[in-house]
Amino acid sequence: MDDILWLVAARAGSKGIPNKNIRKLGSYPLLAYRIKAAQHASVCGKIWCSTDSQQYALIAKEYGAEVPFIRPAHLAGDNASSVDVALHAMEIAENQGLKFKYIGLLEPTSPFVHASNLLQAVETLEMHPEDDGIIAVKEVMPHRSLMQDDGPYLSDISRNIREMALVGRQHFPRQITPSGGFYIVRWDRFLLNKSFYSEKTRGYLLEPSQGLEIDEISDWILAEYYLEKKIIQIEKIIGNER
Repeated sequence: MDDILWLVAARAGSKGIPNKNIRKLGSYPLLAYRIKAAQHASVCGKIWCSTDSQQYALIAKEYGAEVPFIRPAHLAGDNASSVDVALHAMEIAENQGLKFKYIGLLEPTSPFVHASNLLQAVETLEMHPEDDGIIAVKEVMPHRSLMQDDGPYLSDISRNIREMALVGRQHFPRQITPSGGFYIVRWDRFLLNKSFYSEKTRGYLLEPSQGLEIDEISDWILAEYYLEKKIIQIEKIIGNER
């Protein structure tokens, strides 16, 4: 049994940034960041790319992923869920007689997760057999107390601001949210729960720059800035840490 099936989910057809998943960010197409990080995560397993595009498949293979299938049309639309994409790949793996302990979903839109983060996440699951899985998270900005439902008046925010004047914002507990950086779940429990989330899902906190999700062109510009200013170092993502 291998440790993990890394699944880079890279469908074509992005509307906000055309061909986003193969557009070059710095030296690499976006999907290649995830492939390279998985290659250097030092765990025994395979790296598959699930895509509906022959062009994307060729690029994924160029950077070291296997593409054992082209994703069917019903899993390539805007409404296709990550769970269904993962289950489809898992079914193909099992039909080929392959066995894994974990399924690890990697989305190209979160390119800045280090190889060492992936390794540490898997090692954490190894040390905590009671956990179903581990998901990358980032700190919520702004704090939930500074948000409210849309409406004509800022009643909730105003009340919370007054309360903050008494206790100080620095005393507020940290709040987190999924970052999209990775989703790693025990194979058998994912098949049972049909979800990346359960009450036994652990969070893995990323640095703010690592938690960037590229959905809009403004996110892309920020990602380029991180690379230009060396806030993000590609060597740490692809595993050549010094």
